Amino acid sequence: MAEEQRASYGGQAVIEGVMIRGKDRVATACRNHAGEIIVHHEAITTATTKYPFLKWPFLRGTPALIDSFSLGYRTLMWSADIAMEGEEEQAKPTPLQYFLTIATALAFGIGVFVLLPTLMTKFIPGAHHFEATGTIWQQLLPTPGRILPNIAEGIIRLLFLVAYILIIGNNKEIKRVFSYHGAEHKVVNSYEMGAPLTVEGARPYSRIHPRCGTSFLFLFFVVGILHALIGWPGNVGIRMLSRIIMIPLIAGVSYELLRLAGRYRDSLLLKIMVWPGMALQQLTTAEPTDDQIEVALKSMKTVLEDEGVLAPEVVEAMTADEENDNALT
Repeated sequence: MAEEQRASYGGQAVIEGVMIRGKDRVATACRNHAGEIIVHHEAITTATTKYPFLKWPFLRGTPALIDSFSLGYRTLMWSADIAMEGEEEQAKPTPLQYFLTIATALAFGIGVFVLLPTLMTKFIPGAHHFEATGTIWQQLLPTPGRILPNIAEGIIRLLFLVAYILIIGNNKEIKRVFSYHGAEHKVVNSYEMGAPLTVEGARPYSRIHPRCGTSFLFLFFVVGILHALIGWPGNVGIRMLSRIIMIPLIAGVSYELLRLAGRYRDSLLLKIMVWPGMALQQLTTAEPTDDQIEVALKSMKTVLEDEGVLAPEVVEAMTADEENDNALT
């Protein structure tokens, strides 16, 4: 069956495992210290289920991100618990420690990818031309001259993203997560192409996928040039606030572009648009072992079984409106 007729499935790599989510079910499979594959699966209720208007194009990007972040965090913590089973000498983190960890990560992300790039534009040669003049309301007006600092800020942010990925990619544990990320993509790609859900069936497929969260991050930073729509406020605090205000719009545009790229893979224009993000996946994925593919397959099969789909070849055709709008792979 053609891939555009299939429901969208996606997920993320976790510690020694893979999470796969479907239309209304999610499954996470992890391999424990004994080599057994442990599976947790449940129904999911998203904000778009409760409030259908959030499924509207350009509105659904932000709630999809929030839902994905919430679910991803929970599954990551579950996989961490599985990975630490049997380690009596090390106490498991408390809920407060988990909260502090994620809060620290968010603060780090905002500082490095939002605050620092906008501050560093002052060190660019000729940066004095970026200086905002006039009243605050005049500074918020989009003018051709104010596009330049926004482009410069976007380029710095992208360079920081690549540098960050390169740095964490040297960590042994992160490298294993990247391998599971590759396993997830292989399984999703094989499913979407109608291949058998076996290790042999998934192995030949690419570890790159156009609907990947890495591609979304790249698009988000590029589309972030839309900050130029509200000019270049001279006050750093107001500039930061303007970036926060623009997040829903930028997320919405980026999300729609990513969905189009996933649906129309043969479109030359969309291929050109998402190519840099897919190239970036060369850094965030790695070729998985057969054991890792097996774990990803377990997640996929569990979701398919929970949603009443026993095998790819018996999946019923779905309309575009019935697709899972939240699946970022």
